[in-house]
Amino acid sequence: MTVENLSRDLEKLGVHLSAPEIQVLGAMLRAGNRTQGEITFQQIYADITSERAKAPSKAWIYKCISNLESNQFITVNRLGKPRRYTATIETIMAGLANSRSRQLDILGDERKKLSENLESLEGADMQNVASVVIGIMTGRKPRLISGHIEGRDNVRIALIRELCGNTSPGDVLRLTEGVNLLDLNPAKSGPVEKALLEAIQDGLTIKALLTSQMPRGQGPASLASFLSKTSSLVVQGILDGRLQLRATPQPTLTYRMLCLNEEKMILFMSKAPYPDSAALIHREDNATMMDDAIATFDRLWESAIDISAILKQAIASRAKSSNESTE
Repeated sequence: MTVENLSRDLEKLGVHLSAPEIQVLGAMLRAGNRTQGEITFQQIYADITSERAKAPSKAWIYKCISNLESNQFITVNRLGKPRRYTATIETIMAGLANSRSRQLDILGDERKKLSENLESLEGADMQNVASVVIGIMTGRKPRLISGHIEGRDNVRIALIRELCGNTSPGDVLRLTEGVNLLDLNPAKSGPVEKALLEAIQDGLTIKALLTSQMPRGQGPASLASFLSKTSSLVVQGILDGRLQLRATPQPTLTYRMLCLNEEKMILFMSKAPYPDSAALIHREDNATMMDDAIATFDRLWESAIDISAILKQAIASRAKSSNESTE
């Protein structure tokens, strides 16, 4: 190994051959070779001053020795006077291992920070960023316009940004064809489902209407199975009334949408469980369609079967059975 390669490898460990402490370590090794054992400060000082036209101060050398000891490159015998120092291959190995461990901690922190920065960049919403930039430059935030959304990831981003983010207590999200909502559990939840649950915690009320089929689980056994695999946040949302589930008695064709209050909605263009095409509609751009979609939803909602009530009974029954089994 060349000196250049060695120097490069040591620098990866945070050790620099030109550092004052390493120069003092070299003097200690040379003095140790002559004495074949422990060495005193005077022997170290003599080796250093013999190679320099201008001798460094003793305080400077003491500081370097203290740093070497704290980094485990040397050992110090304080039992007698004067103190005696030892620098061997074993102590240097210990010092290098300590330097490596410290450097790995530093790199680990940097990697974590880089990973967080990468996730932040990948998840950055350029529409929101552009909106903020325009707001800073003009003093006015531009109104987001309606439009077509292409791509599954873009649909997910729009759902989170437009309908789940910045909700307030009292907001209502109408959701049709909510069968996927019933599959919420920690193992299967995606970013949209998690965002919906977080919004529920913040006070959002979700009205989920199943229109294509009756949900599985009319019997107690099936309901118990549903509850056992469902996120505790879903159960709590049902108990609190912030997650309301209903189903139409018969399959019903209607808008497949998510609508926040009466302000904006995302209308899906396909029947796929995770659509890759949708339309974002703001009230200002199409109030007629939004009013019709909300009116249709409310009409179906009133005549639908209240699944939440059935689930509440199942939750209470399960809690009672659990209490009886522990008595």
